[in-house]
Amino acid sequence: MKRNSQEIAVIGLFVALIAVLQVSPLYVPTAWGMRIDIVAVPVLVAFFLYGLRTALAVSAGMFIVLSIVAAESVIGASMKWIATVPMVITPAILRLQVSKESLRNDIGTIVGAVISIVALIALVGIMYEMAGSESRELYSPIIVLIASAAFYGAFYLVSQRHEPQSLGIYKEPKTIATVLILAVLVRGITTTVINYYFTLPVFFDIPTEAALEWVPWYVMFGLNAIQGALEVTVAWLLVFKTKAFSYVQKAYIQS
Repeated sequence: MKRNSQEIAVIGLFVALIAVLQVSPLYVPTAWGMRIDIVAVPVLVAFFLYGLRTALAVSAGMFIVLSIVAAESVIGASMKWIATVPMVITPAILRLQVSKESLRNDIGTIVGAVISIVALIALVGIMYEMAGSESRELYSPIIVLIASAAFYGAFYLVSQRHEPQSLGIYKEPKTIATVLILAVLVRGITTTVINYYFTLPVFFDIPTEAALEWVPWYVMFGLNAIQGALEVTVAWLLVFKTKAFSYVQKAYIQS
């Protein structure tokens, strides 16, 4: 009970901090209506300190808060959540302790992994057709939505199946650099495709062709990469270059 109360208090604190960061002037606007900010940093800090479950709870709180206080309302909150989740689920999957025996006995892991891989390949293929193919074939937003939902759902399923290693492994710069590269790739692919095929056409009535002319795909990908790198770097410095991590670990042991 004590630990549950502590977790609720921690989640509330992080969500409140997200609200403060959202209305603060700590951001850099861009020419395409997007901004580089540190609003999602508390989600990453929560992950490094407390793990995936707490981080996802904070991200859910972030969605609710941004839906209320952000100028973009629910649409902006949705895209922020979609962009942030890969930054915590990717490292969660990479640190799983999975044995051959557990895989044989756990069909859910296998199914989740296969679905997430197939869905990600589909999103990569859509992005290729959008950006690299001479025909530039465009797809229905519904197809993109189904592929994205399948990817995120299966991605989350895989991350929940096995016990993780210690969060302390992220203290090593080489480890966090590897995680950052993979997480940014996942984030860049998913958010770029969803923005061009779903968010802009459906909510802002901007056709995909016009959106690609307004914001080239590599700009969209690059802005998400910068945003993701900034969030992870700031969170990592706050957690592992201060006494925050050791303090939380001692507090959990005592509780």
